[in-house]
Amino acid sequence: MAMTLQEAIDFARNPGFGTGFGIDVDIVISMHDEAGNVLVGHADGRDAMFRPDLPLLNLAMPTIVGGGAPPPPRLHLSPSGGQIPGFSTRGLGPPDAVANLGTIPIDFSVRRDPGNRWLGLLGGGPSVQIEIETLSAPAPAGTVTGGIKLEVAEDGALLRAVGPSLKDPANKASYTVTIFAHHHPG
Repeated sequence: MAMTLQEAIDFARNPGFGTGFGIDVDIVISMHDEAGNVLVGHADGRDAMFRPDLPLLNLAMPTIVGGGAPPPPRLHLSPSGGQIPGFSTRGLGPPDAVANLGTIPIDFSVRRDPGNRWLGLLGGGPSVQIEIETLSAPAPAGTVTGGIKLEVAEDGALLRAVGPSLKDPANKASYTVTIFAHHHPG
């Protein structure tokens, strides 16, 4: 069953009974662009995919919110002491994690920044960010050839965003992400 991002983070932090073999993380990613291109892919891995503190890359990638203008600069002042948890295939490769979107090899990151509720009016409130970096070859051999950062709207277990198409950046695309985390079978 799909989980909200917070449920997946909570599970990865404390998977509970029966964790002798760790956890598996499966993330389904889809992209539908205005030219009719549809890409479906996944990112899957084990314990190493969960990161208790996942920084953004801050590369010169476009950031789009709902198809509009880029958001104002955010103050990332989290009540958890600055650690921002999430899931990423960055720096991993088989057997730790594999990621693709259609036939495009990618590195994928998704994180929740709890922000600071007192600074929410100044851009320090909660948010979810996704980064998709396109690679020249599957990880770990591939190098980053481009990518996008997306601010995400949460709709239950679905994470939704709008940004440039990975197939043709001249087109806009909608992205949907679903996360599954479960005990690794023995």
